[in-house]
Amino acid sequence: MKRSDLLKKSAAVITTAATLLGSGVFTASPAQAAVVDPDNPNNYHNFQEALQLALCFYDANKCGDKVGEDGYYSWRDDCHVKDGVIPLQPMNPMPTVNKGKTDEELGDGQGIGPGDEGKKDPNLGDDDPDLYVGVNMSEEFIAKNKKWLDPDGNGTLDLTGGWHDAGDHVKFGLPGSYSASTLGWGYYEFRDDYKNMGLAEHVEDELRWINDYFMKATFLDDDGKVVAYCYQVGEGNNDHNYWCAPELQVDDTVVASSSCAVKRPAYFATTEMPASDQCAGAAASLAINYLNFKDTDSDYAEKSLKYAKALYDFARETHTEIWKPGEVPTATSLGYDGGFYTSSYDYDELSWAAVWLYYCTEDYDYIDHIVAVDEETTNDKGAHPYVGYMKRIMTDTGNCWQNIWVHCWDTVWGGVFAKLAPVTNTARDWYIFHWNLEFWSGYSKSAAEQIEKGEVTSALDEKKDAAAAGTTTAASGASSTVKLMRKPYVATTTHKYFGMDDLIWNQPMTYKEIADLPENEQVNNFIAKSPNGWAVVAGYGSARYNTAAGLQAMVYAKETGDDTFARWAMDQMEYILGDNPMGYSYIVGYENSYATHPHHRSSHCSGKQSMEDPISQVHTLWGALVGGPDLKDIHVDETTDYIYNEVTDDYNAALCGDLAGLYHFFGAKGKEFEKDNHLIPDFDMSKNAKAGFDQVDADGNPLPVGIYAAGGKNQEQEGSVQLKVVIYNRTVDPPRFESDIKARYYFNVKELVDAGYDPSEYIFYRIDYDQEKGYSDNKNEVKFTPPQKYDDNGTYYVEMQWKNCDFYGSRVFQFALGYNQDKETFKDVKWDSKNDYSYEDLVSFADENEAAAITDKITIYADDVLIWGTEPDGTTPEDNPMPIASTTKSTTNGDTLWGDANLDKKVTVADAVAILQSIANKDKYALKPQGSKNADVYDNGDGVTGNDALTIQQLDAKQIKQSDLPVSYKKK
Repeated sequence: MKRSDLLKKSAAVITTAATLLGSGVFTASPAQAAVVDPDNPNNYHNFQEALQLALCFYDANKCGDKVGEDGYYSWRDDCHVKDGVIPLQPMNPMPTVNKGKTDEELGDGQGIGPGDEGKKDPNLGDDDPDLYVGVNMSEEFIAKNKKWLDPDGNGTLDLTGGWHDAGDHVKFGLPGSYSASTLGWGYYEFRDDYKNMGLAEHVEDELRWINDYFMKATFLDDDGKVVAYCYQVGEGNNDHNYWCAPELQVDDTVVASSSCAVKRPAYFATTEMPASDQCAGAAASLAINYLNFKDTDSDYAEKSLKYAKALYDFARETHTEIWKPGEVPTATSLGYDGGFYTSSYDYDELSWAAVWLYYCTEDYDYIDHIVAVDEETTNDKGAHPYVGYMKRIMTDTGNCWQNIWVHCWDTVWGGVFAKLAPVTNTARDWYIFHWNLEFWSGYSKSAAEQIEKGEVTSALDEKKDAAAAGTTTAASGASSTVKLMRKPYVATTTHKYFGMDDLIWNQPMTYKEIADLPENEQVNNFIAKSPNGWAVVAGYGSARYNTAAGLQAMVYAKETGDDTFARWAMDQMEYILGDNPMGYSYIVGYENSYATHPHHRSSHCSGKQSMEDPISQVHTLWGALVGGPDLKDIHVDETTDYIYNEVTDDYNAALCGDLAGLYHFFGAKGKEFEKDNHLIPDFDMSKNAKAGFDQVDADGNPLPVGIYAAGGKNQEQEGSVQLKVVIYNRTVDPPRFESDIKARYYFNVKELVDAGYDPSEYIFYRIDYDQEKGYSDNKNEVKFTPPQKYDDNGTYYVEMQWKNCDFYGSRVFQFALGYNQDKETFKDVKWDSKNDYSYEDLVSFADENEAAAITDKITIYADDVLIWGTEPDGTTPEDNPMPIASTTKSTTNGDTLWGDANLDKKVTVADAVAILQSIANKDKYALKPQGSKNADVYDNGDGVTGNDALTIQQLDAKQIKQSDLPVSYKKK
C-alpha cells in the first residue's frame, strides 16, 4: 500500500466537529477506578453474554491491511502495513537460537513469562536505522531459497495479518499459537453451543483470521515442505517504548512530540535458525482448525491440515536436544522472543500438535511420538526410559510426574493430557488429567478454617491500600481487612489414589473407573486460595490460569459426565463476573460493574504517548479479561498497572472455552441457569459501555475528541497582544494523522477602519513559536497569512496553515498582533484586542506556559471545509450545504462500497430490498456486520433504517451519485 493511501489526509472525512463521548452515572471521579453499581449487582451466570464480549477482544487486536474492512470495531483500522514490505535481508544483529531450561532454572516461574517486565533494552535499535531491520536469515540461506521466499522478486516479504499480542503490537510466536489453538479447542469441544448461542460466525471469523496468517507466514517448497515459518514480527524492546494506537505506528509521522514508528523485523524458523517450539505450536492450531472446518469448508480444512503436517514434520526435523536416556532432556532449538515469552522447552508443543494430528488422522504414530518408551532398556529399578516427548516430564516408567501446572502459553501439558487420556485410556494419563483439577479445586484444612472465620487481615502496601480504600467506587469498601463476601465452592479435599507410579504407566483404565478409586487425603497439597476462594498460582495475570483450569474442567466433565470440577470452575467464573470483594467484573464492560482501565494502547488511545492521558480510556475494550486479583482478593484497576490489568490474547483464549462449557452444562436450554443466559440484543461493539468512559480533563471538565482548537493570551499591552493557538488532533474513530488543516483567529479593527486606515498595512504580526518547525527539525513550518478581511464590520482574521506535518496529538503556534504608527503623523494607530471575536475564551499563559482554553471561536478547516468552531457570522460545520461525510470509519483503502448491504460487490435495488427485509425480520434476514455498515448511507451513524433503503433507490434512479454516499442533509 502506498503511504499516501495509508494516511488519507482529510479531516473533513473524519469529523465534522469534535464530539463528547457519552456520560455515565456510576463512574468514579476522574481518578482511575472501576465502575461499580451497588444497586444493580451483576448477573453472575450469564455465560452467553460474557462469551459474546470475550470474542470481541480479538477484533481489537487484529493487525494488518484488512482490519479496516472486517466490519467489527469502527475505532480499529489498517495498521502496520509495513509488515507487507519487510526487507528480505539479513538483520543486524542476528539473534541466537534459544536453549531450554532445566527444572531448577524454571523454579516456580514456568508459564508466567515477564510480559511487559521483559523489556531489557529500552531503546533497542532506535538510534541506528540499520539495526533490527530485515529477517534472521543469512545471505546464503536467502539466495538458496529465494524461489520460495520471494517468488515475485521484489526483495520484500508480505507478513501482514495476525494478532497483536496484548496492549503492545508485537506478533509474538508462542502466545499467538497458544491463543489460536486454545480458542479453537474450546470451539471444537462446544461447537453446538456456540451455534445455539449465535456466536459461531464470530468465533469462526477469529479462527480464520489467525490461522490464515499462520499459513501465510509459512513458506513451502515445491514438495510441500517448510522452507521457513515466520513466528514473530516486531521487536518487544522497541515496540514497548511507544504508548499509542497501532494505527499511529507509521514511519515519518509524529505523535505528541516524537514518532511512534517501530522496528518490525521478522523472525523465522529455518534449518539454520530452528524454532521447533514455534513450528509445533502453529501446527497444533492448524490441526484444530482442520477439525473445526472439515464439515463446512472441506477445501479450507484440507489446506489447514496440509500446513499443520508440514510444520509438525519440520518441527521434528529441526528439534535438537541434550539428552541421555533416563535423564531430563534440554531442548536446544527454541525460537527468539526478546525476553518476553521465553520458552521452557518444546516437548509440550510437539505433544500438543501430535495429539491433535491424531484426532485429525487417527494415525497412532502421532500418539507414539508422545508416549513411546524404550522397552528393550531398563534401569536398576526395572523401569523403561521414555523416548517420546513425555521424557521431559517423566524420565522413565517408574515416575508419573504430577502436572500441577495448568494449560498456558508456555506449558500446554494440561491440554495435552486432557486430549491424550481419552485416547490412550491408561491410568497414568487419566491420573494426570484428574490430579491437575484436584490440585486447583481443593483446599487444605487450614485454608478451610481460615475461610470459615470470615475475616482475614491483609498487610497491603501503601499503593494498594490507597487504591482499595481510597476509591470507594472501585474498592467497594475493601480495606486492610478483607471480609468474606462469598462461600466458595470446593470440589474436593482429598486425592484419588490411582496406584503406584511404576504400575499405572501402562495400566488400562477408562474414566468410569475413577469414581470407585480410594481416597488419599493429602491435606496441604492444593493450590493457594484467597480468603474468598480465588485460586492463585501466580499473581501476574492470575485470571488467565483460573480460566484455563476451567476449560480443562469443562473438557473433563464432557469426557466423564462428572461435573465436580465444572462446578468449581463455575464458582471461579462467578468470582470473575463480579461476585468478589472488589464488587466488579474482571471482564471489561460486563453487566453493570466492571474494570475500565485495561493495559491496552488501542483502547486507551492516548495523543500524548502517556498511560495517564487521557484519564479515562477512550474506547471500551469489550470482553477483555484483565489480569485479575491477588491472594488477598485485591485488584488495582489502573492502566499503568500491567500486573493487575494486563490484557492479552492468551488471557482470553481459555476464557472463551471455559464460558462455552459453562453455558453447555449450566446455562443452555433446560439447565439451571437457562433464564440468566442471553446475548446483548443489537450489540454495537463500537459504542462504549454505559459508564466509565467519559472524556474529561484533570478537573473533571468535558474533553472533546476529534479536531478542535484551544487558545491563550499573554503580554497584553495597549494595542497589541501575544496569542497562542493550539490545534488538537484527537481523532479516535479511528485515530489517524492530519497534515493539511488551517486555523483562523478573528479580531476586530473597526476603530482603524473608521479612522481610514487599511488594516493590512497598519496591523503587524510577529511569529514567536512554531512547534511544527521544531518537531520536524526545521523541515516544515506553519504558513502564516497576514490579516484578511472577513466582513464589512471591521472583522479580520489571520490564518495558520499546517501542511505535510502528519501529526497526532497537538500543535502549538504563538504569534503577536500589534499596530504600526501612522506613516505621515507618526502617531500610534490603536485598536483594542479585548473585544476581538476570538479573544473571549482565551486564558493567560503568562504564569503557566501550557495554559490554553478550548474555544469554538478559533475555527479549523480541512480541505477548505469548516470542521470546528463558529465563524463570526454564526456559520458552523453543520451549515455546510453539501452532504457531509460520515464520522464513522470507512476503510483506509477507500474500498468500502457504500450501499452494498448484501455484500455482492455492487449497489442495486436488491440492497434496498435486503435492508427492508432486515428491518422487518432481523432474525431471518439479518445483515452481516459489514453489510450493516455498508447499508448505513443516510445520516451515517444512526443505524440501518428505511431512509437508507430509500437513498439506495434514489441512487438506482440516478437522482444521486455513488460518490455522494454516505449523505447527511443538514439545515442551512
